[in-house]
Amino acid sequence: MNIAIIGAGAAGLAAAKNLGTCHTITVFEALPSLAGVWASHASAPCQPIYEELRTNIPIDLMAFWDFPFDANDKRASTGDFPEAKAVRAYLARYADHFKLAPLIQFDRRVVSVEKVLDGWQVQFDNNEISCFDAVVVCTGHYHQPFFPAVPGLEDFHGRATHSANFVTGVDHREETVVIWGGHASGTDLVRLIAPHAKRVFWSGHAPTMADATSDLPNVQCCSDIERFEDERVILTDGKTVTGIDRVIFCTGYQYDFPFLSKSLLHHDGFQLTQLYRDLLHVDHPTLAFVGIPSLIIPFPLFDIQSRWLNALWSGNLIAPSSEDQRTWLLARDQAFAQTALPPRAFHRLGERQMHYLTDLLSEAGGPPMPDWFASAAKAAQSHRLRYASDYRDQPFNPSAYPPPS
Repeated sequence: MNIAIIGAGAAGLAAAKNLGTCHTITVFEALPSLAGVWASHASAPCQPIYEELRTNIPIDLMAFWDFPFDANDKRASTGDFPEAKAVRAYLARYADHFKLAPLIQFDRRVVSVEKVLDGWQVQFDNNEISCFDAVVVCTGHYHQPFFPAVPGLEDFHGRATHSANFVTGVDHREETVVIWGGHASGTDLVRLIAPHAKRVFWSGHAPTMADATSDLPNVQCCSDIERFEDERVILTDGKTVTGIDRVIFCTGYQYDFPFLSKSLLHHDGFQLTQLYRDLLHVDHPTLAFVGIPSLIIPFPLFDIQSRWLNALWSGNLIAPSSEDQRTWLLARDQAFAQTALPPRAFHRLGERQMHYLTDLLSEAGGPPMPDWFASAAKAAQSHRLRYASDYRDQPFNPSAYPPPS
């Protein structure tokens, strides 16, 4: 098959490596270099990776199973949780090792993907058109910042921005800042901004917030934002925050595929309800998506999804019938509807990711999950809980967190 892969980040590289063993591959990347979200380009419309960011997954756990990080990626200053530039360098070495660079066309922005009789028609921003037998979308999660609809925001007298626009904590010197969102980006920005700000109000409901800021005297944890009133922020518990210079929304991102029509892919920014196993389009078995799930260990998941696709499209795996795939989708939709989770949690795997990966691996064949992987993932969670305020600065030793007997 002649396959187009859209995106040369970690997901696109994993797809190219695996699918390239049996198929003709072309990777199209809108930016001038690889690494996707880990790249740093002023031309990128959205920059989720900021200067001071470090990974929140230990380096050995984060790596592709067949390509570990180098020992010198563990610098004394960053230890097991390196900076973005180390991840960029790692992905460049990965591409070199598996000879992927010749497959990538840079500065090639895809503007349209359409189904045609004998395959797929891909159009680029220079109006050129190419045709392929199959398409794999590997464009990631981080293109469309999500701003919850909050009454009064349009009349708020302070500044309202998103974590996607964050650059460095020093930019918030002597400000009073409200940071809304209690998960990864919220935690990072609170800790990066607090040393420079006059005061930080951390708005959210995550149970780990107090522990993560116990060493920051100018940070006050508070409930979620209910509405804005001129210069005031009204919280869900009825309390009011005033004198605010800036509100930063650490509220995540929506899925965004501007090159796919809504008739081809139905979604509301959070729920992609046509993807069997969060991977294969139920109506178009030659259209696939690598990297849709969230709350995951991403690089290994990208690799396993790509191995599954290669087995399918090479004829070594027979996919369930369209009817059985629809039954799976309906069951998943019904199960999610029974939860109290918001729509943005639809594709979260979390603790379910090990079962997900094991199922794909058993169907795709090839090397199984390494014995150490699942236990190391649990150890990483325990490490974050034990050192909530500074887990990145503590050495990560999986043996320090033995599994329950």
